[in-house]
Amino acid sequence: MMWQRFRDSMKKPFVGIYALYDGELIYIGHSVDVPKRVKRHNKEYQFAKYKKMDSLMAARELEEKLIRRLKPIMNKDFTKDTLETKAFSCALELDVWKAIKIKHAVKDVPVGDIVNQALREQLKRWVDIGNEAG
Repeated sequence: MMWQRFRDSMKKPFVGIYALYDGELIYIGHSVDVPKRVKRHNKEYQFAKYKKMDSLMAARELEEKLIRRLKPIMNKDFTKDTLETKAFSCALELDVWKAIKIKHAVKDVPVGDIVNQALREQLKRWVDIGNEAG
């Protein structure tokens, strides 16, 4: 299927990817309910386009590919050539894990971003010291 112009009257859910434009491409995302997600987006845009996909996995893969290639200014994931991260394993209390999963589902934000933001806010002073130390 080709890219289609999004209409505010759209209601029927479908899996796909969407692109937001404000003069230029500013954001690419995916969702299991593209009409609902586009309408609830917190980014300001002039218009949106969408492409229906056969599966969420296919939508995620195309989203990542397009973000890496086009580097929309509002996307943070997949835009850095070298991503400085450190993977680690830890146990979370069940109420914290549920809160993370709820925010992930409602806000459509990657779990890693939610955890990093929460830790960065709680550890701001220590993050600043670490950044100064290099």
